[in-house]
Amino acid sequence: MGSLPRTIREQVTNEIRDQLVTGQFPAGTTLRETDLAERFGVSRGPIRDAFLQLSNEGFLTYQANRGVTVRHPPDPEDRELITSLRKQLETHVIQKGLGDLTDAQIAKIKDALDHLQSACEQGDVARIARRDIQFHEAFLTACGGEDLLPAWRHLCSRMLLTYTRLTDYMKVFHEHVVIFDALQDRKKAAAITAIKANIR
Repeated sequence: MGSLPRTIREQVTNEIRDQLVTGQFPAGTTLRETDLAERFGVSRGPIRDAFLQLSNEGFLTYQANRGVTVRHPPDPEDRELITSLRKQLETHVIQKGLGDLTDAQIAKIKDALDHLQSACEQGDVARIARRDIQFHEAFLTACGGEDLLPAWRHLCSRMLLTYTRLTDYMKVFHEHVVIFDALQDRKKAAAITAIKANIR
């Protein structure tokens, strides 16, 4: 009652997230509800919801007397740890659940791969980053990793704050093709090797 449709909140959240990923809001920038509400032509409600979700995801942080600010990317040592933890999490899920993948689930993962291909062909960095994460989420979910997704998403958000690896968009896509082929063939060792090579 009285709230905007969920799709509007999601649209605003996705747009702010994309702008964070592409560096349009530099680290340390204070974000103000009124400014963003005016920019998006919405009330402050969906902006507030977006701030809450993006804070939970690790993109934003609340600081006393400063409000909501853009988090700084992890320093090199922290990023190395974050990368290691994400690799461990994804390979753990593959180890446990790859053997149970159904053809219907493989089809869903392939759909996520197709979306990533389209984004890479168009060269849209924010969309590539989003589709990259959605591909990984698709196979993690298919392999029974739903309970680990909240922690995994937080790790991903910290990595996305420095999503600067995109000098060759199609290389990103082809790395994921290697992952998909191994998943489709139910080759556990090959899938783990491809995932470790992709996450860096």
